[in-house]
Amino acid sequence: MKILVCDNLENKVIEKLSELGEVTNISDSKTKTEELISNIVDTDIVVIRSSTKINKDILQEANKLKIIARCGVGIDNIDIEEATNKEIYVTNSPNANIISVAELTIGLIISAARNIHTSNNSLKDKNWDRNKFLGTELYKKQLGLIGFGKAAREVAKRLTAFGMDIVFYDPYVDVSVDEANKVELDELLKTSDVISIHVVKNEETKNMINDEKLNLIKKGGILVNTSRGGIVDEVALFKRSSDHVIFAGLDVFSQEPPDINETFSTSNIVTTPHLGASTQEAQLRAGLETVQNISDILNGELSSVINI
Repeated sequence: MKILVCDNLENKVIEKLSELGEVTNISDSKTKTEELISNIVDTDIVVIRSSTKINKDILQEANKLKIIARCGVGIDNIDIEEATNKEIYVTNSPNANIISVAELTIGLIISAARNIHTSNNSLKDKNWDRNKFLGTELYKKQLGLIGFGKAAREVAKRLTAFGMDIVFYDPYVDVSVDEANKVELDELLKTSDVISIHVVKNEETKNMINDEKLNLIKKGGILVNTSRGGIVDEVALFKRSSDHVIFAGLDVFSQEPPDINETFSTSNIVTTPHLGASTQEAQLRAGLETVQNISDILNGELSSVINI
């Protein structure tokens, strides 16, 4: 059985995959797209992270493919419909990155609230402008979570310890819970001091926080997105950030890598290059969870399959 690894995995994960079949690793190839197309023809299992796209054209070349295994949460880089049509199982590792994403989210919030990133850059440019970087405390402020899944709940748990009041918007969660009150989206945007996004990207959430919704956020509010790019209208957000209407933290972008233009470079938004899952612990957990998912599917256990 041929296992095609398209993105970097830990050595321990590669070793575990090798116990299941013959591993072909193209993660470091400078012509990865061409390598993917040529190898997919006789591949039984393909293992990817976020940077590799398994689209319809790729799948049409896949004559033997049985499993697409995504090391991580998001599956928007996989053509699920075509995979289903070809009876290819798709699996992911939704739990591996939760703590890492939650911790990065809090880091972005604190950096935006206290101007850590902008004051750091200013000081390194030999400026000592203490008055320019007046921040705000999180204590007694309201945190609004858009989406209330596992990562959002970990953020809520930690920021409750900061003394923040927690509300959330999630149409798939019926009622308020002990640590947070359920509200409608517009109310959350209008009343929250800090807003953090934790939703999957689909037709329902694409451009969810558009120009109109950004207008609802109070002046000086903080908006953080560590879920998926394309959920926030980034052009409108950067405009407001440049005017110091909204402070923000972005780990994900509609185009990755983003266009680093002057507006991007000079804004007060703290930006990171999609680092939510980029910890040693999360990478290893995702890899090992993926190996277990593959093993389970091969043994007829399909609980981790997301397209059946």
